[in-house]
Amino acid sequence: MKTEHKVIAIVAIALGGLGLILSWIPIVNNIAFIFGVLALILAIIALISNRKNKKLLSLIGLIISGLTLIIVLVTQSIYGKAIDDIGKNNIKKSSNSKTVKVPNHSSTNKKQTPLELMNQLASVSKSTDEIYVTGEITVGDGQTVSPGIYDLNITGGSGNITGSRKTVNGMFLNWTGGALGNDGGYASHIRIVLLDGDKLNFSNISKIKFTAIPEKTTSSNQLGTGNFIVGRDIPAGNYKLSTNMTMDPQFENLGWTLSIYNDEKGNERSQDYNPGNPDVVVSLKEGEIITTSFMNSNYYETKISDDSAKLIFNAVK
Repeated sequence: MKTEHKVIAIVAIALGGLGLILSWIPIVNNIAFIFGVLALILAIIALISNRKNKKLLSLIGLIISGLTLIIVLVTQSIYGKAIDDIGKNNIKKSSNSKTVKVPNHSSTNKKQTPLELMNQLASVSKSTDEIYVTGEITVGDGQTVSPGIYDLNITGGSGNITGSRKTVNGMFLNWTGGALGNDGGYASHIRIVLLDGDKLNFSNISKIKFTAIPEKTTSSNQLGTGNFIVGRDIPAGNYKLSTNMTMDPQFENLGWTLSIYNDEKGNERSQDYNPGNPDVVVSLKEGEIITTSFMNSNYYETKISDDSAKLIFNAVK
């Protein structure tokens, strides 16, 4: 048997090996899938060109490319399920009502609606200078960060934002963000409602800044990432969801996750909008708080960052 023609087979092994390494990394394994497909094609070509010769390297290239494709498909399924579980685990039913507490600087004892409470919370918001993140941040009067409604601006690093609510079983704190121009295209600004006693944790994020949102705002039917209040940021009503972002259909679980917290009932309901669930209608009541997050499966192809991502609410009857 003749000596094997090795060049194409070696290229197939190299591409397959690189794809195999990248196949375990979330989002990046989109590129690994492409490497795997190219390696598979080259391995098949090598096998055909060596049909009368030895085929050891060609077979190795075929095996490695096949493993790459299998691992990418398996890990995408695992990561998608993990994202779903995170959203579900953060949705907790509560029997307590009227749990949102804000500083009361008024002498009136009039009972306030949830929307009035949120407007009052906005009125006491206090912007901060740039903060170096060295540990857990606790929200409170006299603390570095006061209760309020803010745009959280990330000015250094890239990583996860998590935390816990002291008085509310809902409105989960769980996003990925990074400074403007970060390699993952993560959001550099996130709208956030902070209550007294809330705690924030930042992983691999070094610098942040809180910009207070005014008491009076202009509502819109397009929301970005974060916490948004029905009656302030978006009118109450029934809506069909869409987005301005391209969602890769091969990653059917990756897209928008939203939850809707109702303080009068003390509960939260969730909804996913993604390629696997594209026909979604939600009903929003005044004073409810919407929490949104976006998993961008197409960033490395489009280079459009999460700062541009909008969840669009189209009014329906």
